[in-house]
Amino acid sequence: MNGFSTHAVTGIDFTIDAYAVLVSAAAARYRFLRFAESSNEGEVALWRHDIDFSPQRALALARVEAASGVLATYFVQVSSRYYSIFEPEIGGILRKIVALGHDIGLHFDAEVCAHQAAPHYDRRIAFEARVLEEVVECSVAAFTLHNPTTLVGVSLNEPYLVGLVNASCSDMRAAYAYCSDSNGLWRFRSLLEMIADSSVDRLYALTHPEWWQAEPMPPRQRLQRCIEGRAQFCSSFYDGLLAENNRPNIGVQP
Repeated sequence: MNGFSTHAVTGIDFTIDAYAVLVSAAAARYRFLRFAESSNEGEVALWRHDIDFSPQRALALARVEAASGVLATYFVQVSSRYYSIFEPEIGGILRKIVALGHDIGLHFDAEVCAHQAAPHYDRRIAFEARVLEEVVECSVAAFTLHNPTTLVGVSLNEPYLVGLVNASCSDMRAAYAYCSDSNGLWRFRSLLEMIADSSVDRLYALTHPEWWQAEPMPPRQRLQRCIEGRAQFCSSFYDGLLAENNRPNIGVQP
């Protein structure tokens, strides 16, 4: 048993329309918390997104949530292989997410310290958090770990590190009913099932924006769509730059 369910969303797939159903159901029941706050009163939820591949899809989800009054926290990679927060377009997307009322956190990939004989994870986390704050123009109060189950000899399980809430720590997850759509599949139970379960009065929902697109498709194809979309943007940017400056573009496809 690998802990994953291939069942998508009780009768519907991982699409933006299906996501709107989830958000509406959650909004009707839960009060949404920031990761820097806690509550033992009423039915509460932590609504987390780790942006692994697509800030564009993150903005689409942020708009759906804002329309229902849902507060989410978007955890952003500073050292991503798939996007750069320093690109004007990506920085602009992240600031739009903030303007919709959501929080921004750091999604930390410990692999950036792998070359160090004695890795200084705390120093790197503090550095990336400061950089992210500069880009998004708001405070960063929490971080999560990228691919934590693949880390060997690294725990980083303290509730707080360099003044930031560790939203990946086991204590926090144990205090809630946890659900994740890792790899485009629900971990253990679907989120809609958990929202409908009256016994789940403290919910911790983790989703990854790249899985939630307009049309149903296998997870690997969703990832490929993100990759090709970025490649297409880079090609168009280069061609546009040359055209705007009346420069030759030898070899461009007609």
